[in-house]
Formats: sequence, C-alpha cells, structure tokens
Amino acid sequence: MFDDPSKRLTYFEYAVGVLLCSWPVMKQAVEEEWADVDTADKRDWMAGVLVDYITVTSDVEAWDVEELILQVLQDEFNVGSIEDDSPYILAQDLVNVWKAACEDNYEPIREIHERLGKQLLEKEEGKEKTREESNPPVLVEDETIVDAEDGGAAQNQQEKQQGPIVDDDGFTVVQKRRR
Repeated sequence: MFDDPSKRLTYFEYAVGVLLCSWPVMKQAVEEEWADVDTADKRDWMAGVLVDYITVTSDVEAWDVEELILQVLQDEFNVGSIEDDSPYILAQDLVNVWKAACEDNYEPIREIHERLGKQLLEKEEGKEKTREESNPPVLVEDETIVDAEDGGAAQNQQEKQQGPIVDDDGFTVVQKRRR
C-alpha cells in the first residue's frame, strides 16, 4: 500500500485529509460547527485548497502554507487567531509529506495512515453501524420489509402500481392509508 508513483497525488490527498481531520483545531471546529452546519464540508474543501496550493507551488514553504491555513480559518471558520503553533506544525507536516512523495518516498504517508488514518476509518465505520442500528428496517402488514428512512415510499409505489380496487357493483373501494 502507498507504493505506486502514479498515485502520488491520491496518496497525498489522503494524507492531507487525515492530517486535517486529526488536527485538534479542526476537530473542534467541526464538532462545534464554527462554520455553521456545513463545517465538515468546508473542512473537506479546505483540504482540497491545501492540496492544490502545495502541489502547484514550486518550492513551497511551511510558512506560506501556514498563512493559507490561517486565512481559510479566518474567512470560512470565523477564527480570529490561534494561540499555539499548531497551524505551522500542520503546514510543516503537509509540506514534508509532499516533498517526500515527490521523491517517491511514501513512508510518511504510511506512518500517517498507521498512526491516524486507521483510527479515523474505524471511527467512521462505527458511526455507519450506529446509523444503521438506529434506523432498522420495519416490517409492515403484508410482510414487505421497508427501510424506515424512505418513509414507506416503496410501499406507496407498490399501491399505486396496483391501481384502485373496484367492488362487484363497480364502485371504487376507499381504503385507509397504511403507515
């Protein structure tokens, strides 16, 4: 894993995403929705901006990347200032990973995956299972399994396909809607 030079950019994008998601400032920003309800989307957008900037800029320096991080935090996440050096440390990590990847050295990306990426993946899988468990399938009267999330749309579609029920005298039978 992480040894195909033709996938250098993909590996780097993964590393940027993992580092950004693991950065305590960004974790707090997402948890507390500093950028409103779409904070996670803005975090992902920020990762793309960082990847684009680092990969396009020749001789990229950590100071420049730190300035970009701080600017995005200010503009998109309403952060006035950060008291610690974590933006610079993050920027330094990103630049070092990119420079290593440019030399076909993917060991830093492997380390990021082992140290942080696996934890994030496990956490996401846990969230997925929790979502599935909190939204179990519902058994309705005709023993058709309907996913609770779709609100019985499959059942309604099935009823529409059957058409109206007509009795022996030619009248349409009115039926209660099933929930």
